[in-house]
Amino acid sequence: MSELRTLSRSSAEFEAYLLGTFSRTHRAVPVQTLNANSGSETVTFRIVPLEQISRPSGWMIALKTLKVRSFILVMVPLFVVLTKNTVDRTLADGLTTLIATIGVLFAFAAVDLRNDYMDHIKGVDRIFQNSGSRAIQNGWLTAAQVKALSVAFLVVALLCAMSLIVAFPVLAGVMAVALVVGVWAQFQKKNSFKYQIGGELALFVLLGPLLTVGYQLAMGVHFDRDSFWIGCLWGWLVLFVLHLRNFVNLLPSVQAGFSNTVNWLGFDRSRRMLALWWGLFIVFNCLYHVFYAGLIWGVFFTFALLVISIRFILRLKALSSPVGSEVHSIFRSGLYLFLFAISLWVIECLWYLLI
Repeated sequence: MSELRTLSRSSAEFEAYLLGTFSRTHRAVPVQTLNANSGSETVTFRIVPLEQISRPSGWMIALKTLKVRSFILVMVPLFVVLTKNTVDRTLADGLTTLIATIGVLFAFAAVDLRNDYMDHIKGVDRIFQNSGSRAIQNGWLTAAQVKALSVAFLVVALLCAMSLIVAFPVLAGVMAVALVVGVWAQFQKKNSFKYQIGGELALFVLLGPLLTVGYQLAMGVHFDRDSFWIGCLWGWLVLFVLHLRNFVNLLPSVQAGFSNTVNWLGFDRSRRMLALWWGLFIVFNCLYHVFYAGLIWGVFFTFALLVISIRFILRLKALSSPVGSEVHSIFRSGLYLFLFAISLWVIECLWYLLI
């Protein structure tokens, strides 16, 4: 039998309930959060016995907790860099390439799990019903368990990183920068990049040039500008999705006191920023193809993106309110643009591998 309990942040038991460490036989499922991310925050929990928690299979919990679909954010740039070096016949060490791939996947999982933990603690995932994996909010796992999983995945990633540094000492500099940026961005309780204006730059660096350059060096291949610009282009595209998601959540995140670039710009300016951001991606992608990839593919890529982008830009221009179904519809349209762009990129890579 379940019961409701409301606690304020000043309560001595608040953190234990939020982390899920208050009991071994019950879960505290948050059902309402008021004044999130402030000293006056209050949370109403539904206290449910473990046996009454509705849980899918263990595999499904693992897949949802790890948000397997989000791994596309690292798999695509890795595939592009791997394709580039395979086609150029510069791939020098298959074993270190495999270790680097495993290390990147575990590092990404660690950061993603930590992100879910932080968003639960900060209140983001308790306010936005479609945010995060929902593993904590559904009572499948406690916040403390998710945090522990993040640490375990990080340890594996660091072991992979150390073995790669032994093989290629030049990687030490890249790893050091990635570690500094990662700690600043995600592993400080009060300073996550998601709660700072302009902090999205950390995501750009980690999922962009640091990822692609580091991965190429781990293959035993010398640094070149091609891999750097692949990373910059990918990082720019990832930030488009992040800005788009923040735009959808603009009003509730402002009300909750969360801060990011979209919130700082406000509705009208962030609407224009999204259109400009996507337009610049098309320009940068065209320039990348002109200087580093196939010109024919560049022309086709650019034309296809321009055609499919028209409706999205027009709908953004016509949008008059930050609330309502039209905002969510625009988010889906923007996400389709993102998926269309990476689909073309993957097809292009497969073309180079097959010709």
